[in-house]
Amino acid sequence: MLVSIAVASAAACGSAAPRGTCQELREAEDQRSGMHVLEAGTTEYLTDPPTSGPHSNGPTPSGALTQPVAPEIQVRLLEAGGAMIVYPPNLDRETVDLLATLTSDLVVSAPSPSPATSIVATAWTWKLVCTELDVERLRTFLSDRRDAAPGLD
Repeated sequence: MLVSIAVASAAACGSAAPRGTCQELREAEDQRSGMHVLEAGTTEYLTDPPTSGPHSNGPTPSGALTQPVAPEIQVRLLEAGGAMIVYPPNLDRETVDLLATLTSDLVVSAPSPSPATSIVATAWTWKLVCTELDVERLRTFLSDRRDAAPGLD
């Protein structure tokens, strides 16, 4: 069972105040973040989508994807200094295309592997939850929050 505690604990985590339709959250690092898993889809995470935790080894995806990315691979991307943008699977094509303009080798967009109602960007231990598309806020988050990844050491 996945438990999403990010929104409820935003104030307790010292996160930034909500700005517009987006709220930035700092999440505690999962103590299992050093663990590697062999099979995707077998791990339970503290939050959904995860911002740290057990992850797979190997290459990371890049760019705009049309299929969901397993949480173990999402966390691998974050550990490597990347960022992930997940969105509701039924999001309109125009918004999906706008999110694709934010992608790169280390920024991936993909539909959420679990039911979702928000656009969520993640970086290592950081999350930006947007109830509506805010391209500038997403762009700022993606550039500001990728530096703390352990894979960059």
